[in-house]
Amino acid sequence: MTSSLKIIHIEDIESDAELVERALKKSGIAFEKVIVDSREDYIRALADFEPDIILSDHSLPSFNSLEALNILKRSGKDIPFILITSTVSEEFAVDVMKEGASDYMLKDRLQRLPTAVINAIEKHKFDADRQIYLSKIVASEALFSKAEMIAEFGTWRVDLATNVTNWSAGTYKLLGYKPDEVEPSYENFLKNIHPEDIPEVESSLTTAIDHGQPAHVEYRIIDKDNTIRYLYSQCEFELNEKGEPAFIIGFNQDITKSRLAQIEIEKNLEELKAAAARQSAILNALPPNIVLLNEAGKIVAVNESWRKFTLKNNLGIPKYGIDYSYTAISEKATGVDEASAKRIAHEIKEVIAGAIDEFSTEYSFYSGKEKVWFQIIVAPLTDKTKKGAVILHIDITARKHAEELMIQSESNLKTIFENTDVAYVLCNTENKIVSFNTKANDLCMEQFNKRLKVGGNAFSYFPKNKIPNLKEAIQKVSQNEMVSYETSYQVRDELTKWYEVRWVGVANDKEVNIGFILAFKDITDRKIADIERDRMTTDLVQRYKDLEQFTYIVSHNLRAPVANIIGLSNILNSFEVDTAENRDVLGALSRSINILDQIIMDLNHILQIHSNASEKSEVVAFQPLLDDITFSLNALVTKENATIKANFTGAESVTGIKSYLYSIFYNLITNSIKYRQPDVDPVISVVSTKKGGKTEILFKDNGKGIDENNFKNLFGLYKRFDTTVEGKGMGLFMVKMQIENMGGKISVHSQPGKGTIFKLEFPKI
Repeated sequence: MTSSLKIIHIEDIESDAELVERALKKSGIAFEKVIVDSREDYIRALADFEPDIILSDHSLPSFNSLEALNILKRSGKDIPFILITSTVSEEFAVDVMKEGASDYMLKDRLQRLPTAVINAIEKHKFDADRQIYLSKIVASEALFSKAEMIAEFGTWRVDLATNVTNWSAGTYKLLGYKPDEVEPSYENFLKNIHPEDIPEVESSLTTAIDHGQPAHVEYRIIDKDNTIRYLYSQCEFELNEKGEPAFIIGFNQDITKSRLAQIEIEKNLEELKAAAARQSAILNALPPNIVLLNEAGKIVAVNESWRKFTLKNNLGIPKYGIDYSYTAISEKATGVDEASAKRIAHEIKEVIAGAIDEFSTEYSFYSGKEKVWFQIIVAPLTDKTKKGAVILHIDITARKHAEELMIQSESNLKTIFENTDVAYVLCNTENKIVSFNTKANDLCMEQFNKRLKVGGNAFSYFPKNKIPNLKEAIQKVSQNEMVSYETSYQVRDELTKWYEVRWVGVANDKEVNIGFILAFKDITDRKIADIERDRMTTDLVQRYKDLEQFTYIVSHNLRAPVANIIGLSNILNSFEVDTAENRDVLGALSRSINILDQIIMDLNHILQIHSNASEKSEVVAFQPLLDDITFSLNALVTKENATIKANFTGAESVTGIKSYLYSIFYNLITNSIKYRQPDVDPVISVVSTKKGGKTEILFKDNGKGIDENNFKNLFGLYKRFDTTVEGKGMGLFMVKMQIENMGGKISVHSQPGKGTIFKLEFPKI
């Protein structure tokens, strides 16, 4: 606090007074303090000392805190009062607060006293300021209501979020209602409007709300006695702290007098002079520049707006042109092009002469270096003896500038939007579409079979599962953060298109977010190229691995039998042919040759997989394929009492190489039967599904299962983990190679004693 406080302290114990003073000084509060301990001293201090605050003990020998409060009330002074006492009940404290005390505290807890003093004084100041402000508002509203009645206008306001509507007293009267006769609402606003004018009124208001732009409209009101009146309504938007339209506020003006002005002008000059004061008040309340002409075209009256206009533009005419020829003034007007000035002068003469009923046009001129626009309206005023005209000049500069900016902005945006391969959609802060280019509309038709529509909700064009991501993106761009990512959509016949998506916030000149731009660029060709490149890379890596595997086979599997053959051949060369030992050697040689032959055949099978990869892919139906395999394995199935169940409703077929698919199904079913659990009949389930555009096939059995420690080598060549069943370790190796050559992949889930599940995944083709 910048100034010294003046404090009255009601206390009869000196040590307690010192404690209070010490607590205030310790907080740094500057103050003057008067200590009183009697009623008389207290009343005298109130009158002479003019304190800012009163601190009071409750009980003194001659009086107490409640009496002190009552004395303060009777004095008429509004001063904060804080009770400081040794002990007090909560009920008494509440009573003191009800009587008007600002606060209370105990003497053994004075550490809160400085804060309580400051808060009490600031609250007191705030309450006083608020009361002054409320008094001014009441006076202002009374003055405004009186002005409404005099000038025949009214105001209204609508909360765009809640639709809560308020009408001024003048608006009730203009719409043909008594105050509080009806609830202010859009429906009651339309109720007394002439039926022929309702479409125009609704269209004007709807356009204003959709585009957030000011609007004005004229219409007729039918009173309860069927009298027709003309009203002029104008509205604009009141923005919230975010720069968004929060309220629509309007101004209604009874323009019946202007519309029927010729009737008033027909009155004789004496009646016109008698009503001059009233007419002057009405004219001065209207914003247009208004001039009244007599039948000779001379100015007989002007309003305040016209007076200000002549001074601002240095027209240099005495008495604001009263008693001077208006047409002569308009013909000599500077800044207005000669053709417009002559035309306006001519049309005014035509109206006064009765040749035309009314004339209206727009014109511009330069006021200094600034170009301004006006709309001029000329209407006849007639009575039984005289003729004349009323001329209104309405400043439409702001509207014209707004129109020019809008046209220019729309032209620029259209040029940019329509000459790019990017689809653009512009939305406001309510996610309503404001504008879009042809590319965006074509994209929307292709993706969703829906046309974009100005005013439509942008979210309604996206799948529901993408809405959370959209809201997150909008939250980021509202904080001036650009969002960019790639996404894909399935169009038709399993065709997928990829797009690069960007969200960019749009801010006004005050850096307030007013919407966002959503841009889509088709990158399908690039993504396909990337996918193909990745596929080729994967294929090359796989072929490299295959070559390594072949190298291993040649260097290990082939080398051993070949070495045996060479050794045995050397032994044969050193023995006689017919001996028993030679026959054993020949037998070993024969077995080695058979092993070598089998390895070569296995290599041929592996090589055949790569050679078959060039076979043409085709649509292979699962059920006929399984039927063929079941028929070929009928003897084994019957022998082992195996059951094969299939469900292909989720996906009936896949595009691939038929010979591969036959081999894959055959090997997996055969393995499930071979590696059965003892004394348990094999049950094999084959189920197909579609997930994310991909085809999945699950082979599930109730066999022995596989230890997860063997998963990493499960698909290796010649890798076997169960030697109780005859085999070479070729089947799963072949299955994996065939699936991967078709662009798919295989995975396994198994536990010993709980069966095995092989999952096959085939990509979208």
